[in-house]
Amino acid sequence: MATLETWVGFGSAMAGVGLLWSRMPEHVHEEARYIISSVVPMVMSYFNPYEQITVSEYGGERFRRNKMFDAVSTYLRSACLGSATKLKAELGNNIRDDPLVILDENQEVVDCLDGARMWWRLYPKASKNTGSTIISMFPGDTDEPRCYRLVFHKRHRQLVLKTYLPGVIRRWRELTAKDRQRLLFTNHSRQGESMWTSVPYNPPATFDMLAMDHAKKVEIMDDLRAFQKGKEYHSKVGKPWKRGYLLHGPPGTGKTTMIGSMANFLDYDVYDLDLTSIKDNAELRKLFLDTTDKSIIVIEDIDAIEVELTTKRKGIKMDNGEEVDNNHVVVELSNKTDNKSKVTLSGLLSFVDGLWSACGSERVFVFTTNHVDRLDPALIRPGRMDNHIEMSYCRLDAFKVLAKSYLDITEHSLFGEIGRLLDETNTTPADVADNLMPRGKKNGEISRLVDDVDGVADNLLRCKRKRDADECLAGLVEALKKAKMESATPPMDTIEEEANKEEHCS
Repeated sequence: MATLETWVGFGSAMAGVGLLWSRMPEHVHEEARYIISSVVPMVMSYFNPYEQITVSEYGGERFRRNKMFDAVSTYLRSACLGSATKLKAELGNNIRDDPLVILDENQEVVDCLDGARMWWRLYPKASKNTGSTIISMFPGDTDEPRCYRLVFHKRHRQLVLKTYLPGVIRRWRELTAKDRQRLLFTNHSRQGESMWTSVPYNPPATFDMLAMDHAKKVEIMDDLRAFQKGKEYHSKVGKPWKRGYLLHGPPGTGKTTMIGSMANFLDYDVYDLDLTSIKDNAELRKLFLDTTDKSIIVIEDIDAIEVELTTKRKGIKMDNGEEVDNNHVVVELSNKTDNKSKVTLSGLLSFVDGLWSACGSERVFVFTTNHVDRLDPALIRPGRMDNHIEMSYCRLDAFKVLAKSYLDITEHSLFGEIGRLLDETNTTPADVADNLMPRGKKNGEISRLVDDVDGVADNLLRCKRKRDADECLAGLVEALKKAKMESATPPMDTIEEEANKEEHCS
């Protein structure tokens, strides 16, 4: 009976408190909530012996990816995978590689250092609307990105901060250097936001294979080598550690091959930037800040994009009749939909050599164009693109490089005639290479037929290569002669136009 009376009294007291609370002014409610929300965590933390550190996938107001998140992921994959019961397996483009096994969301693992235990857990993204969890590779779909939470006893705080976490970073750097793989990044757009995605990038091109004048190749390699070693120089003169290259020339002259050769020479990752999928300058800024140091940032066919980025210096009139400066003309490349890309030329150039170019170091910017004469002067002024490289038509020196690569020869009786014809025609290295590819059976097929008789196989291969070289070079001579005749004969529409002019004059 006493217990019942106690509960009745407690219920009456709570009802009285509730009635009193409802009659209090609203500002009292706010003050009380503030006091409770401040005091309760302090009390709980006093009695809770554990502390935690959160490592979010994106930092800086979600402006760029948090490298610490990548460090923790790599470290846990190497140190704690054996104790996990929930894993995820991924397989890259190369089916010969082993699957990549990583921790699944909400999986907890335990790590130890000097007798101290640390608990790690990967929390998935939190949904905007429902508060549930979803898995997505694109930022912006959720309010809260993925994060790791590290829990440890408060007496191990200094051990974690001074020893454990620096050790995680050191181990990450060791594993990254050991498993280093060059990557090709491209930007994708989803639900109005962009981020980089990557694939392994192993271009076969090298400067030795590049069809270009030897002296020019040596000059470019020396320039790249000096850039790599130029950290102290750039710091001394007060300039960002970056370099800009403008590759210009007709299609088929090797601009893409040049980029691959640069990537191999420098051992840098490549970021292929597609401006048409970027919403505005803020999104462009986010993408640039998310690129890594020691990288090549490529914008191909800048002349085609720049038609939308700027106008000629004549100016554009808006609906109200006012002229706008060409640096603030925006790109609109989405076929008049609501999701138009609005990237300004000034926004792009601010990352090339403007205020934002100092955010990052050891970066190479490469612009390519087929029509250098169409570019806005603001884009190619001195100091913006440090080196203008003309990818010209094929001449004898470039042809010899192709002959060595495709036919494995350095001399031939037809080289003199081919060099003369190349000087008289505008033939691209791509067209020459197409004529140098043997059309018959591959050399490897002969070697497989007689691989049990090494001497016979070697003789047959030498004969096959010589026959291929003779046939390919003879075919190239005929193609060059045909191109010379076609260039000497004016098109029919030109002949008719000249005839009409003469008839009009008479």
